[in-house]
Amino acid sequence: MALALVGGSFLSAFLQVLFDRMASPEFLNLFRKRKADDELLKKLKNNLLAVGAVLDDAENKEISNQAVKEWLVELHEIVYQADDLLDEINTEVLRVQVESDNQFFKRIMPDIEKVVISLEGFIQQINPLGLQVVEPKIRSYRLPSTSLVDEDSVYGRDIDKEKIFQMLLSEDNRGDDIAVVPIVGQGGIGKTALVQLVYNDKRVKNYFPTKAWVCVSEEYDATRITKELLRELGISFSDSSESLNSLQVKLQQGLTDKKFLLVLDDVWNDDYDDWDKLKMLVKGGSEGSKIIVTTRDERIALMMGRKMSIHYLDLLSEEDSWVLFEKHAFGGKDNEIRPELEVIGKKIVNKCEGLPLAVKTIAGLLRSRSTVEEWEEILRNDLWNQTRNPNGILPALRLSYMHLPSHLKRCFAYCAVFHKDFWFSKQEIIQLWHANGLLERPRNNESIEDIGEVYLRELRLRSLLWQSIDNTFSMHDLINDLARFVSGKYFLRLEDHYPGYGTTASVRNFTYYTSKYDTFDKLKLLGEAKSLRTFYPVCRSNFAFGGEIISNKFLHDVLPRFKSLRVLSLYNRSILKLPDSFRHFKQLRILNLSHTPIEKLPDWICTLYNLQTLLLSDCEHLEELPKDLGKLINLCFLDISGVPLKKMPMKMGRLKKLQVLTAFVAGKDYGLTIEELGKLPMLGGKLLISGLEKVSGGREASMANIKGKKQLESLTLKWNDDGDGSQVARDVLDGLQPHSSIKHLKINGYCGTRFPNWLETPSFCHIESISLMNCEYCLSLPALGQLQSLKSLEIVGMSNISALTEDMYYGDNREIKPFPSLRKFKIENMQQLEKWDIPECEVFCTLEDLSIMDCPKLVGELPKQLSSLEILEISGCDRFVLSNGRLSILDEHIQQLSSLRRLTVSRMENLKELSPELNNLACLEWLKIRDCDSIKVVSLGLFPMLKDVHIEYCKSMEMLSVPPRGIGNQSSSLTSLQSLWIRDCDNLMSFPDEGLPAPNLKSMCIAYCKKLKSLPARMESLLPSLQGLTLIGCPEIERFPEGGLPTSLQGLGIIFCEKLLTSPREWGLMRLPCLRLLCVHIMDEAIESFPNEGWLLPCTLEDLTLEVGENIKTLNYSGFQHLTSLQNLRIIGCSLLQSLPEEGLPASLTKLEIWDCPLLKPRLEWEKGRDWSKTRCQCGGSRSCNLSYCRKRKEKIG
Repeated sequence: MALALVGGSFLSAFLQVLFDRMASPEFLNLFRKRKADDELLKKLKNNLLAVGAVLDDAENKEISNQAVKEWLVELHEIVYQADDLLDEINTEVLRVQVESDNQFFKRIMPDIEKVVISLEGFIQQINPLGLQVVEPKIRSYRLPSTSLVDEDSVYGRDIDKEKIFQMLLSEDNRGDDIAVVPIVGQGGIGKTALVQLVYNDKRVKNYFPTKAWVCVSEEYDATRITKELLRELGISFSDSSESLNSLQVKLQQGLTDKKFLLVLDDVWNDDYDDWDKLKMLVKGGSEGSKIIVTTRDERIALMMGRKMSIHYLDLLSEEDSWVLFEKHAFGGKDNEIRPELEVIGKKIVNKCEGLPLAVKTIAGLLRSRSTVEEWEEILRNDLWNQTRNPNGILPALRLSYMHLPSHLKRCFAYCAVFHKDFWFSKQEIIQLWHANGLLERPRNNESIEDIGEVYLRELRLRSLLWQSIDNTFSMHDLINDLARFVSGKYFLRLEDHYPGYGTTASVRNFTYYTSKYDTFDKLKLLGEAKSLRTFYPVCRSNFAFGGEIISNKFLHDVLPRFKSLRVLSLYNRSILKLPDSFRHFKQLRILNLSHTPIEKLPDWICTLYNLQTLLLSDCEHLEELPKDLGKLINLCFLDISGVPLKKMPMKMGRLKKLQVLTAFVAGKDYGLTIEELGKLPMLGGKLLISGLEKVSGGREASMANIKGKKQLESLTLKWNDDGDGSQVARDVLDGLQPHSSIKHLKINGYCGTRFPNWLETPSFCHIESISLMNCEYCLSLPALGQLQSLKSLEIVGMSNISALTEDMYYGDNREIKPFPSLRKFKIENMQQLEKWDIPECEVFCTLEDLSIMDCPKLVGELPKQLSSLEILEISGCDRFVLSNGRLSILDEHIQQLSSLRRLTVSRMENLKELSPELNNLACLEWLKIRDCDSIKVVSLGLFPMLKDVHIEYCKSMEMLSVPPRGIGNQSSSLTSLQSLWIRDCDNLMSFPDEGLPAPNLKSMCIAYCKKLKSLPARMESLLPSLQGLTLIGCPEIERFPEGGLPTSLQGLGIIFCEKLLTSPREWGLMRLPCLRLLCVHIMDEAIESFPNEGWLLPCTLEDLTLEVGENIKTLNYSGFQHLTSLQNLRIIGCSLLQSLPEEGLPASLTKLEIWDCPLLKPRLEWEKGRDWSKTRCQCGGSRSCNLSYCRKRKEKIG
């Protein structure tokens, strides 16, 4: 009942969208000469005003009056119908600006008249229902321009923090169980904030070397939780195909013998079996390991931990509540009436009952109110008297929503499209708001993004949104509940749908988490929806599957029914072209086709005149845009980054509203020149201009008015060839000077001999990165050291520069400290560079990442102040090699690299060995040696903290050395090593006789080492943590070492290892209890049936990939029937394979992929082929069985 109270408020805010639409000048002009139609629209507006006038009263009375509630529900449907019709008229407004008139009005006006008549029926019910016009008390407020400082500070939790810290430090583990510290408290009480304080405390960081945090949330997903923990722990895995068991074994191995702290935040799942399985994975942790659990449910706390370990989080004291309120309501400001406001404020704080989220939210509301009367109005509101049930909305949150300005109400309600714990970008939400007409019309020089940013800031300052350091946004679970309920039945997340949910006919906005295969069964519930506006699938994490598949039946038969669709996202879908039926999406505002293999956009896309956002990033097969794209006069955002366009459509300058255009290809012909950019005054964000060799000179370049585009943050200027010579290029670059607010600048292929003066002007006080690439004719560099905010500098392919002189640091100003903010410096492909002058003063003190690549003549030293350097790459710089075969910079100056974590050395022809002084690099964790043909031995003992080693294309390398026990400070055990990759080392014949003592090594890959005859000895004992072993192209390896493989092994790949593959029985696979993944490539032409008697596959397998030769004709059921855990099966390159086993496949199978097996194609035709029933039965039905067959992997079944 309490939820219903706020539900109607969304309707009040939504009416304003309709009024704004009807008030636009273009809308009014369309009806200027159509008096009868204009009168009907006025009647529609008056009727909407009439029902809108009593909405406040209706929203209050619907709690106790069922008739009023039904009146509101039905009214909402009519208002949506009216908005759809008005949107059609809006579309006509746009169309007539491009095309000639037609019979539109004869079709649309009768529908308008029906809505008018329906509204009159609602008006007639106003008096019988006792509804009255009430004086509106809620006015629109815009928050002051100051921002809160230290918004995330926590009050009143010092004692709680210390108690939890003491529990973490106590050694009270019983038996094999890891101690669990449950923190219990109601929603909004600050459990997560408290644990964040503890988690980031220096004492905790020092006590627990291994830490991981995962937000469990309401939907318990074991696979997602395991993956999140693996990511937090830095353990690699295959995001798209790896099974749950395989992931869990990796997690178990990753935590074994580690002292760890895991945080499971926001746990709702009370299934003991799920907890028991998770607990089993962490039992191997060392003594003192702990798990913190936050939950609202005491039963869950008792299930996961002991009662004496539970910490119950109490409400804030009155004093602490007031301090929190004071911070957010007053923001450190004083005024003459503050004493009066404090008296009222303390009464309001008492009503919040010590709940931090309620205090903070109501304080955010009052922050924008400055009078005693306004504060009194909040204090006296009847909502404080509403009793909140356990799953209801807090009165303080309801009040915050009710007192939002109308424009913020509708924008906040739309956030219901996002799942709990989902982080969305600023541009994403602004585009969605814009698409649904929820943003006010821009005034003067405002952009859509400017308005959206103001809205986001106001919602954030009211504590209705969280903002992260990477500028993404999310909501507290309780705030998310509020958004979902105020939006009512019109928003649906697939994950919230359950049996008995009811009809989806009223759903207007739909979202769901994508999977590799989104089948028709998964999406068929939308068949009931009548007027869907938003179809917005989202990825659960940043690691999206490549080329996700959506049901063709849904795409062609269901989606086209939604003629009112405004938002359509097909991001990362395997689609080659758009269905022609999509041409009827005339109301479409957002079309997202990014990361798809689409090859051509249809011409009819240029008739979608409402289109505001077209996202095409990384469409790598799209080479041209429709020629009439300039007709999309409503387009604001066009993202074509990563698209290999050869030319732009004609007259892009017609797109006057364009605010983001990520790329422009300059042409010579009329309508294709760079002058078109000058007609787009609102451009901002990032812009790449290529084809600048086609620009005739400085005058034409200046017509692009780049200097006037102060909203641009990132600019790339690219020449594809020399064009008309050096002076023309200089004039063009001079004419393309950006505004001083630019942050990122890249110049590529410039053929002038020197850069214009503007590039070194200190007035570029906001610039953070500069990249000068392939400017081959330049003889000197500008004085970039004067740019005080510069953080990243790349100088690449400047083949005529012989020295980096002091002019690069100072120019004419020697008073400044050069490069005070520089974090990253890259020098690459400087073929004539011989000298690098480094001033005596402090320079590069903040440098963290340095790359020197392909500078064969460069001689000299590194800067001396490199104590902050963490990443160093030296490649193709043979003059850095001393006569003793060592690197000068790693031999003489090793002490200055005390913070170095990653080191790459490559293409150093004369490098013979790495200096023993490297042993002093205590922080070095990652080493890559590539193309160093003179190195014969790599001593792993030099690096005490090394975790990852990559050795590639070192043709002369004969062995890895491990120091003998007890020599110097070197340990014979490589305790930190976790990953070893060796590739194309032609002379590598063996590993050390004593084996490879790496007790924590998890992954080892050896590829194309043609002379290697054996693997490290005693692998079963020296490599007890090995989880993944891959051997590729090692033809001389005949067998595994004596003692077999480590029992910890989970994944094994054997490819192009002919001798090893002749005796698979000797591998001892049945002795590997953890083996989950097996990939083998067998080219034995004598094998016609697989598996044969030579192959015994362990029953633990979950993922099996077989490339078993072209002569395979049958699959042997007896070799598969015992694989009761098998979930994923891939069969590749069996051109003679005609059928699946008659008995079927293991019942546990959930995914079957078949590549390059053309004879199977007709037998696996969807729901028709002879073998289809086998896959359907054995794979659990069509929802979970995903088949792929083909020679071109774009063709899929499913």
